Amino acid sequence: MDYAEARALLDRLPRLLVKPGLARVRRLLEVLGNPERAFPAVHVAGTNGKGSVVAMLDSILRAAGYHVGRYTSPEVEDFRDRICVDGVWISEADLASRTARLAEALFADPDVPSQFEAITAIAFEHFRGAQVDVAVVEVGLGGRFDATNVVSPVLSILTNVRLDHTAILGDTAEKIAWEKAGIAKQGVPFLAGRLSEGVAAVVRAECAAVGALLDSADGVSVTRGPFDLDRAEYVVEGDGLPTRIELGLLGGYQLENVRLVLRVVQLLRAAGIAIPLDAVRQGLAAARWPGRAEVVRRRPMVILEGAHNPAGAEELARDVIRWAPDRRHRRLVLGILADKDVDAIVGTLVPLFDHVAVCRSESTRALAVDDLARRVREHGIEPSCYDSVARAVRDVVARAGAEDVVVVTGSLTVVAEARRELCAG
Repeated sequence: MDYAEARALLDRLPRLLVKPGLARVRRLLEVLGNPERAFPAVHVAGTNGKGSVVAMLDSILRAAGYHVGRYTSPEVEDFRDRICVDGVWISEADLASRTARLAEALFADPDVPSQFEAITAIAFEHFRGAQVDVAVVEVGLGGRFDATNVVSPVLSILTNVRLDHTAILGDTAEKIAWEKAGIAKQGVPFLAGRLSEGVAAVVRAECAAVGALLDSADGVSVTRGPFDLDRAEYVVEGDGLPTRIELGLLGGYQLENVRLVLRVVQLLRAAGIAIPLDAVRQGLAAARWPGRAEVVRRRPMVILEGAHNPAGAEELARDVIRWAPDRRHRRLVLGILADKDVDAIVGTLVPLFDHVAVCRSESTRALAVDDLARRVREHGIEPSCYDSVARAVRDVVARAGAEDVVVVTGSLTVVAEARRELCAG
């Protein structure tokens, strides 16, 4: 089986249908000899920030000399970028060979696994084959019934809980919290970010029920200092931590993420994983995460940001004002998936911009351009309309002045397509 054949086989699996439950992924892992048992994991759930936390931890652990697997979703640069060892994507040959091992099992049962479940099994087999020291694993959706919830964690993390994927996870923060807290494991530290009281009560109850060791980052203080287009500086207070760090991730929302990551460093040390101070500094300075406040052009400044829910839009809005204090220099390229809270995202972002271009990604879930344009007009702005992300970013960037800031956002699918257009070659 070659790479093209492997991709074609995987594309026959359900991609958009979410299939909660662990039976299918466990069946695939049994075929592979249960590779998920071959390495310890740091398991990361949350509505927002989990990808950034994974990226920072991966970078820190590699700086400390460990052989690290990283599993994330969805892809932004390439289908293979979800599965990395020491920062290197799984090769086409390895993805093909590992898919071949699963080929017969994929359609052997009437309850066919989703594509995400198959990729998860492939990732864990790849990590075992690479003999990683540790894997940093991002939950795909929710947590309790997510395919990744078969790992053996040394630490579980919940970054935050916001309203998103409500049709699947529940229509209240408390219901969503129950799903995400389902990654808690007996005797394993469970680090929770800042949570509302109702959500925190759900998390406390789940940790108590399974015997997980609930923890917080209350002992770590982080203050954001100067920043430019390459890095942000932070002042840190906490036992055994650097007093100053530089972070290669620019979004203002990273303050809470980096606070959690620094607490993770303390907890991993307590678990016997040595992480020197220099590794913390070097890892954070080197951390990159495509499509999250990523500057891909300078004049005009073009920023890709995967904000795709109301909480993400609110965080982005604060950054927009910092990046471009003068509204006349702000330009927005916006595309949103139809199953998101479109009105909340539009209402938060659109009034901040002098010019708005609306588009739709290639995703079958993308909101129609006419529908998105109508919602933008409700805020007194006449948008430019494009039938593709590539055309939108090409036109908007070409028309922007050298001092303008172009923000491309609304969905990771939009960001991925914009990145292909703007970063090609």
